[in-house]
Amino acid sequence: MRLFSLLLIGFLYLGSGLLKAQNTVINFDVIYDGKSIGTVTASKEVNGNKIVKNLRSNTDAKVLMLSVHVESEVHVKTEGEILTSATAYRHANRGAEDIETTTIKGAGNTYDIVKNGEKIQLTHVGIKFCVTDMYFTEPLGITKVFSSTYGTFLNVKYVSKGVYMITLPDGKTTTFTYVNGKLTEAIATISLGNIIFKRK
Repeated sequence: MRLFSLLLIGFLYLGSGLLKAQNTVINFDVIYDGKSIGTVTASKEVNGNKIVKNLRSNTDAKVLMLSVHVESEVHVKTEGEILTSATAYRHANRGAEDIETTTIKGAGNTYDIVKNGEKIQLTHVGIKFCVTDMYFTEPLGITKVFSSTYGTFLNVKYVSKGVYMITLPDGKTTTFTYVNGKLTEAIATISLGNIIFKRK
């Protein structure tokens, strides 16, 4: 009986550890012009073959004496490694386009996308890698990544070992740097310079 109790306690302890391992939260400092202007939080929750990823940012900065506030969030759901739905928004008081996009897997090989009220249907057998995934996984061998914000695929360029660059529809770029498979830093180009996302 004592042995059974010890085994049960050990199993429960191990089980609780596994449950904790299924939830991941990564925080990044957002830096502009050498100053911290906000945070980005990337979270992932695993429940069997269903995964929910969330990417939230909140930044405030003064540019040329003007106060700039940008907040965004991307919420992605996958099942069996296939994207089933995503919602994304970006709101800014100036300098950037407001975006609201939803993506839902339809019947067959289709995805129904609505971006700022405009409906788009995308034909794809099953989207497996999104921009959100780049915060958790190095895109080894990946040449295209789906943007839940823009509702389209973006090119991924291999720059050097552990360094990859994506190009947005407006021509701006974001460069991701990985060390031992973990994202340590991302640099986004904007009209007035670079914004750095540095892992805490």
